[in-house]
Amino acid sequence: MVTIARNPVTAWKMLWPRYGIFAARAPDTEFRRAVRWSFGDLRREPLTEILPGIEHVDVRVISSYDREPLLSMTSAEVLAMGAMVRVLRPERILEIGTFEGNTTVNLAANAPSDAHVFTLDLPPDWGRRYSLDVPDIHHNAAPGNHTGRQFTDSPNAKRITQLWGDSAEFDWDEHGPFDFILIDGCHTYEYAVSDTSNALRVLRPGGAIVWHDYGMLEDVSRAVDEVAGRIRVRVIQGTRLAVGFP
Repeated sequence: MVTIARNPVTAWKMLWPRYGIFAARAPDTEFRRAVRWSFGDLRREPLTEILPGIEHVDVRVISSYDREPLLSMTSAEVLAMGAMVRVLRPERILEIGTFEGNTTVNLAANAPSDAHVFTLDLPPDWGRRYSLDVPDIHHNAAPGNHTGRQFTDSPNAKRITQLWGDSAEFDWDEHGPFDFILIDGCHTYEYAVSDTSNALRVLRPGGAIVWHDYGMLEDVSRAVDEVAGRIRVRVIQGTRLAVGFP
């Protein structure tokens, strides 16, 4: 409640489409979230149209029910991520926003056997200071002892490197370039723009950038709509995923 009081306008924009008088009346909060994706100007398209032939790909799904329902990707989103990695076959993957590592481990499970996944999150001793301005309601940092827990003992752990830092200050060039980048860290407009700018700079020719929470969060949707004026961006139907092909 304190967070809402400090950021009433932002809170209204985030919560009203899902919980206001016109929101779906189902008592299932997961369903209500799925049907109230309210932002973004880009047309939603089936993944089979974005990447023809992807319908013939088999996807390996790890720990599909070990998720925080309101904080993790949906099952459909994890499937889409795995399928894209299967088709695009990236050798070096960067994920911004590890959280508990469910997406991380699924990226590794579907990538080529010689691929490596790098995932960035705020360090366990983080002092709650962002390098860019972040309203309280957008604070989404995971407790340090939870970060990456799902891949710690995974058979794919050797192919995953945990990186620590604030994405706006981090040296993106140190481990790059990358073939596939997922942006799912801090969801303010300023961070979405900063992460996108860095991703475009370290992405290899022919690579892809994926943004999570397109359509659901206004700031992310605005940043993606803006970059869509410069590069080809497609939004995957039934998900909050937008994928860009510079």
